[in-house]
Amino acid sequence: LKRTEETLRASEARFRSYFELPLVGIALIGPDKRWWEVNDRLCDLLGYRRSQLLRLSWAELTYPDDLATDLAQFDRMMNRRIDGYSLEKRFLRQDGALLHASVSTRCVRRPNGVVDYFVAVIQDITERKQAEEHIQHLAHFDVLTGLPNRALLGDRLEQAVLRALRDRVQVGVLLVDLDHFKRINDTLGHTVGDQLLREVAKRLQDCVRQGDTISRQGGDEFAIVLPDLEENDGAARMAERILGVVSQPYQIEDHELHINCSVGISLCPRDGRSAENLLKNADSALYRAKDLGRNSYQFYLSGATIIARERLNLENSLRHAVERQQLELYYQPKWDFHSGAITGAEALVRWNHPELGLLPPARFIPIAEDSGLVLPVGEWVLRTAVRTVGQLHKNSYPGLRIAVNLSARQFRQSDLTGLVKGLLAETGFEPACLELELTEGILMHHTEDNIAALRAFKTMGVRIAIDDFGTGYSSLGYLQRFPVDVLKIDRSFVTDLPTSDSNAAIVDAIVTLAHGLGLEVVAEGVETLEHVEFLRAHGCDQGQGYYFGRPLPLAEFQNLLAQDRLRAAVA
Repeated sequence: LKRTEETLRASEARFRSYFELPLVGIALIGPDKRWWEVNDRLCDLLGYRRSQLLRLSWAELTYPDDLATDLAQFDRMMNRRIDGYSLEKRFLRQDGALLHASVSTRCVRRPNGVVDYFVAVIQDITERKQAEEHIQHLAHFDVLTGLPNRALLGDRLEQAVLRALRDRVQVGVLLVDLDHFKRINDTLGHTVGDQLLREVAKRLQDCVRQGDTISRQGGDEFAIVLPDLEENDGAARMAERILGVVSQPYQIEDHELHINCSVGISLCPRDGRSAENLLKNADSALYRAKDLGRNSYQFYLSGATIIARERLNLENSLRHAVERQQLELYYQPKWDFHSGAITGAEALVRWNHPELGLLPPARFIPIAEDSGLVLPVGEWVLRTAVRTVGQLHKNSYPGLRIAVNLSARQFRQSDLTGLVKGLLAETGFEPACLELELTEGILMHHTEDNIAALRAFKTMGVRIAIDDFGTGYSSLGYLQRFPVDVLKIDRSFVTDLPTSDSNAAIVDAIVTLAHGLGLEVVAEGVETLEHVEFLRAHGCDQGQGYYFGRPLPLAEFQNLLAQDRLRAAVA
């Protein structure tokens, strides 16, 4: 009996030591959702005394928007469908502030299966959530003007286009460029120039309707999306209003400034059915306005018939490109900042068209996507990259990694994992040397299927990279769900390093948070020594861009590898 009592006392002491862990909140909860017991840390997190908390239920302190999800999981435990669950939610502290928390709840059942009580572990993740929100803001808003940036405008434009095609209305895209703005920067300095840009941004905001989007594209160029246009002259009237408002005098410091602007206009669906084409065609119209004397607006003059014919011809030719051996892989080196050497490459397809010459992927991949030809083309790229780099492994370059892009349609094909597994088995290629690159947007759809595919690749040992990180959803939440290995920072955040404070903050935050999740970071668009020095100093793992090498045919890429090895040997 004495030994039993000692065992019970030791067990209780252990429980109490765990219960009073200082880093996490712990609670015992009854089936009525009321707190039965709470530790000091939970009292600190929620701002209540223990006696106060024990008179409340967790449901009363849960942020209303998060309550339904939590209650649904709680009911599943009560109904014996599950024994525990984990989620992220918000609590309302006593001082009215929000506590972002990661909550793991498990139930303890009686012998008959009825719930006796629950044990909940609550961890404060407020700082992480604030960091994510900060990254989101930096990634989607212009620091100087506070306007949406290029990435956010692109997302809103895509949504506007989808609605327009569904509802049979128009979308207008206006690109506004200040005439001779460089003269003001050169004569009065960037401080005055920045103030002028802020004033122009305010005036543009006063011009547009509620629901329109204004974006600063960079420099002295702004973009405006006009969704749901029902009148044919709606975009023209907006352009006239902008021309008049922008041309009014500006009083900045001791200077009275006068400036005009030029405007290019494209319309959906007439001039394009994608954000990329609409912006490109508005840009073409903007240059026409400048060529015709500036301080005016011009519509895009469509060459739709010619474009459609060329597209059809390209599609017909592309159907035979693989069998006629017209496709070729180029390899862009990846530089490892830690080892100071080339440790991998990205495989990029080119098309040796018999009449048009060497075509970049932007010229034919969209056609391949729309027509379904991306599946045979993508399989050719994957097989060729694995076989070629496998041969390089045997020829004195073991461990060299190769990255292959997967399109949305490729990733959704049912036999993709089987294709990759069979290819690895057939060639004996080292799985850890194969890296599959996906965009954020791909992972946001068909989520459960995506997770299953990614886990299958993970089981094989294949690495997964998120391409163009920061331009899409940029949520660290999905990075925790998906078994990924690498983040590739989009080139738009690298171009202006280190002079752009906002881009420097974004890159630094992404590197820090990615490393915290155990992920490697690759920076795209590395073109200058300043880029290299900044990225190396801030802990980036790898770089890719023209500074290290352009995409090269196989023979030239092998020469580059040989030169890199010779340089390392001499050093």
